Amino acid sequence: MRIMPNTRFSREELERIIFEERYAQGSEAIVCLGDNPYSLYKIFLNPSNMDIANMSDNKFKKIAALYRLRLAHSVRPLSTISVDGEVVGYEMTYNPNSIPITEANLQRKQMIKALKDTREALEYFSSKDITYGDVKNDNVLIDIHTGQIEFCDMDNIRLGDKPIDLMNSSLSRYVKARGAIDATADAYMHNLFALKELGFPSGYTTYEGIIMTLEKGEYPTKFKERARSIFESMRDPKTFNGQYAIQYVKK
Repeated sequence: MRIMPNTRFSREELERIIFEERYAQGSEAIVCLGDNPYSLYKIFLNPSNMDIANMSDNKFKKIAALYRLRLAHSVRPLSTISVDGEVVGYEMTYNPNSIPITEANLQRKQMIKALKDTREALEYFSSKDITYGDVKNDNVLIDIHTGQIEFCDMDNIRLGDKPIDLMNSSLSRYVKARGAIDATADAYMHNLFALKELGFPSGYTTYEGIIMTLEKGEYPTKFKERARSIFESMRDPKTFNGQYAIQYVKK
């Protein structure tokens, strides 16, 4: 069994990195540049005061499992990061050529290919007993030279019996309606992602707007007729048929 290494920092060192090398920030953590140009540090913070916080046991177990799995199509953990004997984050792979898909200004054909590639990645994750969950444009990275897709924010997945830590409102609504997160959740979220990136409905920029439009019985026209049953089933999470719609998109 591969044992995940650990990198130790003093609190002063890590606070300097957080202050001087900030790369991105989310609701749970801050991402920083490090000495290696092909890796990043993800440091967890207490949202109430933004102090460095311990990584939860749930996240630690997922990160350790992902280190052993060495998944394709994803950012991968390289080591844990600790301060004063407590694990507060981890180092992860970084491709300097990869950017969030929403920043790539893809043409329609390029976007369709990227969406099909993300579907394949999610199906691959499913084969490893993983539900990604928070499928959205800033969690999907694309290499601007090769077009290769990878997912980030991998510590927030469901992996086996280790649950997702935070859910966005659309996923939370879906899981609440079905009673639990299951294998259909990624297909449902990917369908919302695809509709948003392909511009349906015009003028809406949120998943909630797409859901409301589908609930009214209004469906996208740039899909083959076989996709209609998928969109009809999405009007209520309880009736969703678990299929990906991107395979029926018109080019």
